[in-house]
Amino acid sequence: MVSQSREMSVGLQGPGSCKEAAFQDQYEVLRDIGYGGYGQVKLARHRLTGAEVAVKVVENIEQNLQVLCEPDMIRTLEHPNVIQLFQVIETSSNIYMVMEPAGGGQLVSHDPEDGLQEEEARRLFRQMVCAVGYCHAQGIMHGDLKPDNILLAAGGNIKLIDSSLSTRVTSGQNWKDFWGSLFHLATRCVLRQAFEGPPVDIWRLGVILYFMLTGRCPFVGPTTPAIRRQIVLETYFGTRHVSVEARRLIDQILTLDPRKQPTVQQILQHPWLAQ
Repeated sequence: MVSQSREMSVGLQGPGSCKEAAFQDQYEVLRDIGYGGYGQVKLARHRLTGAEVAVKVVENIEQNLQVLCEPDMIRTLEHPNVIQLFQVIETSSNIYMVMEPAGGGQLVSHDPEDGLQEEEARRLFRQMVCAVGYCHAQGIMHGDLKPDNILLAAGGNIKLIDSSLSTRVTSGQNWKDFWGSLFHLATRCVLRQAFEGPPVDIWRLGVILYFMLTGRCPFVGPTTPAIRRQIVLETYFGTRHVSVEARRLIDQILTLDPRKQPTVQQILQHPWLAQ
């Protein structure tokens, strides 16, 4: 069993971080896109082809070792709903991860205050489940699924991003490590119980589905202990305006008993997704 507490502090790069010749000779920075969990993200243009790309810049230092393994994770993945890695440029100072751009922005910015229409939420959620199932089939747990790490690309399709906390897993391997936002942590993580990786990703899918349909996170509170208590007791706000089948799917995913949690295949076969 792997037991570890992961608390990492990653220094974000300053304005001069993309001025190294190894990068500038190939790409022109157009503007900042934002900040990923562990680095600055920029929109750039390939000088030879004119193609626009997204570039994640992470400082090449020892305390960023987990993040620096991200290219090894995503370069093995090829799925229409997982962001594609084009190139990695490594210098003594930085790692530049050159990826496909997804100009539609984060899912979190597209979700209305009272949630998406169920037809649209169903379409997007099906893509998410397929992408996560593909990652699991490749032996990779994403580890940080949340609306901020889901982008909308051309055509309104989703792209799973930010594998900086992803981990290679094997069947039956148990963990006591936990990471990511408290709002998305599974009960087993909050209780610091041993867990298998893929079911924790599935729990996070349930949190995302709730968010898409209601416009809010299921577990909220004025303090960290209050939020932890809600997660442990599986207490979340009602979903009265959500269809019965959608509520049932959320309840099944956000179950306290991991033995009752559906697999990716079972989620895809659920009546709500099968419509």
